[in-house]
Amino acid sequence: MVLAVGGIAYIKKYAPTKEHMDLAEYFKTNYDNEAAVILNGEFKGSTEEDGHGLAIVKEGKPYLEVGFVKENIDDGYVYDSSEITLRYATDTQVYTAVVGNSDYTVDKSNESLGYPVVIAQDNTVYIATEYIDKLSDYQWKYHEGPDRITVNTVGFKSDIGIIKRKGQIRKLNGPKSPVLEDVTKGEQLYVLRDTGKWSYVVSEKGVCGYIKNRSFNIEGDISVDATNDRKYNHISVGDGICLMWHQVTSQAANGDIANVLASSPLVTVMSPTWFHLNDNNGGIASIASTNYVNTCHANNVQVWGLVSNLEDSSVDTTTVLNTTSARDNLVNNLIAQAITYGLDGINVDIEQLSGAAADGYIQFIKELSIKCEKNDIVLSVDNYVPTASSAIYNRVEQAKYADYVIIMGYDEHYSGSEEAGSVASLGWVEQGIKDTLTEVPAKQVILGIPLYCRVWEVAEDGSVDSTAYGMNAIQSYLKTNSVNTTWDDSLGQYYGEYTKGDKTYKIWVEDETSIEKKLILMGENKLAGGAFWKKRLR
Repeated sequence: MVLAVGGIAYIKKYAPTKEHMDLAEYFKTNYDNEAAVILNGEFKGSTEEDGHGLAIVKEGKPYLEVGFVKENIDDGYVYDSSEITLRYATDTQVYTAVVGNSDYTVDKSNESLGYPVVIAQDNTVYIATEYIDKLSDYQWKYHEGPDRITVNTVGFKSDIGIIKRKGQIRKLNGPKSPVLEDVTKGEQLYVLRDTGKWSYVVSEKGVCGYIKNRSFNIEGDISVDATNDRKYNHISVGDGICLMWHQVTSQAANGDIANVLASSPLVTVMSPTWFHLNDNNGGIASIASTNYVNTCHANNVQVWGLVSNLEDSSVDTTTVLNTTSARDNLVNNLIAQAITYGLDGINVDIEQLSGAAADGYIQFIKELSIKCEKNDIVLSVDNYVPTASSAIYNRVEQAKYADYVIIMGYDEHYSGSEEAGSVASLGWVEQGIKDTLTEVPAKQVILGIPLYCRVWEVAEDGSVDSTAYGMNAIQSYLKTNSVNTTWDDSLGQYYGEYTKGDKTYKIWVEDETSIEKKLILMGENKLAGGAFWKKRLR
């Protein structure tokens, strides 16, 4: 009797539990028609703090939340909440879907998914998984009872296990943990990690948990690879690009182009400051000139018209870039100007972006690039040297679409800086090149070089002010004020200072010697060429 009681106690203590956990309790959701998401083998549960689910099922069709898609599958989707429009650019086409519509457009062609491509629920936007299939590399499967979607993204890898005898997937790796699913011989598992006697797995039904290692054999593996064969074509204008930005502020100023070219015989590209954003609907002001273009072409010089966002303070750049119709207008207006005036290229100089404009900005570059390529127009984009704050410009994506990425290798210290310093010290420029080349191929990179420097006025209390001088003007300034300069090898510049009254004046000089040092960096790094800001500065 004692032995029998002891045996029963032993069995109760060590025998596996037969308790089955309700999957609806395990894959707990918090919102109407929400589906659980298993991402790369891990259950991603929603919380009340999220305010929404990561996936929903509508009339039997699964959808993924747009933020989840951007973060985990493909950041290329851009949603415009003001016009309830979803955009996506491939290498050659632009896809457009509107919330609630089954139809969508590919450029100007109409296509249909047969049910809504994009839906909104509780102020949250969801994209149909079948639509994502058309554009992005990933794998998914929908399971009912309860609703759940397994999502495997590019880079996901797993061993494949085949059940060799009846087994059970449990919530935790132990015999006393409740059973989530009974599996039978021949069923397939994703085996994600071995924890000793147990392994963490995902079943064919999308159930994730633990099973004893003796229940299956490893028979191969699986990975999710990128399959989209996109070809990002680029227009090349050859080696040794020498671009001069030409600050043109009126239509009359275009008449000086012959003199400008005569004083700049090595220039291969002129980039006049002709266009700027002048309203929140994508309108642009233009002072383009056919005679200017013809004069340049007669001298074998290309013209890349520059578009800026800094001239009109009433324009909200974020609104323009994030609003689908405004962005379309901006792209179409630029292309129309380029065709009308026979431009060889467009130079984009969009600066001082807010973080909120990041998606709209890169979508603008993509959409403009696609139309530029179709019209044989070179697209170049001006960029700050890489910093944490400039990451929103997304140089990696720019490099796929734009023909050239230009480093603005100046304004290391600028009007408004809290301390005096060089406009473009050699080490700073070198680091800017190095960091850019981690994101952009050298053959697409043009180094921007300043044709100016600043005279810094430093007060006794340490406050500073500065005035910009062109290369000829600074030499006159140094001579007039009897400033002696000495070479600073670490900065690659001559430096001089003097005191007048209670103020000290400091000058880091840009001249032929300092520019030659920067051109050497350009050559050593095999960049596409140089760009010079600007023609002319006093």
